[in-house]
Amino acid sequence: MAKTHTKGDIMTTTKTTVAGPQGALSVVQSGTGDGLPVVFLHADSGCAAQWNEVLSEIARDRRAVAFDFPGSGESAPARDHDYGFAARATALASVADALALNQFALVAHSGGAAVALEFAARDPARVAGLLLVDPPTDPRALPEEVRAGFVRDLAGPRSLQVQQDYYRSIAGSNAAVRERVLADCVAVVPEARAGFGAALASWNPEPTLNAWDGSLLILASAANDNEHALYRVRPGVLHQVVPEAGHWVQLDQPKMVRQAIVSFVSQLESNQPGTALPPHAHQKDARRSAHR
Repeated sequence: MAKTHTKGDIMTTTKTTVAGPQGALSVVQSGTGDGLPVVFLHADSGCAAQWNEVLSEIARDRRAVAFDFPGSGESAPARDHDYGFAARATALASVADALALNQFALVAHSGGAAVALEFAARDPARVAGLLLVDPPTDPRALPEEVRAGFVRDLAGPRSLQVQQDYYRSIAGSNAAVRERVLADCVAVVPEARAGFGAALASWNPEPTLNAWDGSLLILASAANDNEHALYRVRPGVLHQVVPEAGHWVQLDQPKMVRQAIVSFVSQLESNQPGTALPPHAHQKDARRSAHR
């Protein structure tokens, strides 16, 4: 167990290890307040530290937790070699159990959003609300041969370069964010990288997305505001398009993301979810995915 402290020793951030179902999981937690806890999930081939700028502020009046997915960051590879969304949802359950988190809000980025939806569909009573940050658009919009080629390349000898080249193309204009994201890819074991890609390529978001009937807010980058966005796969989902941000919205616009989380969690705590929206959020959209 390791501890780090915020400036002025205002609060303590603790890094520990939880025994996951398929190996040790590296967990970061901060805050001791009585507010609704918040659990953060990172992107495929990312790490919990991609939430650092947001987590420390959210933890001022509540517990805030993030962990590295199996095979990512400082977590051990999965013993059963399963890196699918369901397996990662089971890892999330083990972290929540170990930390005695009975109910919490889930804030998930990118591929972590599919994990959050899987967990919420499986154990809805435990999830107070879902805030998804630039989740994947419906991958079924891509031709099957394109998806198969990407999975094949991620499983090949150039796996890291393929992943980094793709992330370089979606990271946006902030060079510091881009280099940070590319560096995080290095800490992912090759089989996890391939497993994450295979899970996303075969993902049908509709079952878990439609199963969740609780509070849901999506923050999307402008690049992912298209006909295959999850809020068009399921029209009516609250969403906000974040300008001037690449795919790692929480790194490009941390203040905006923090404010959105605070507003969302405050609504959950007041038992009035959905009664107010962040600025520029949209509640209804008549456009539907081509797959509806």
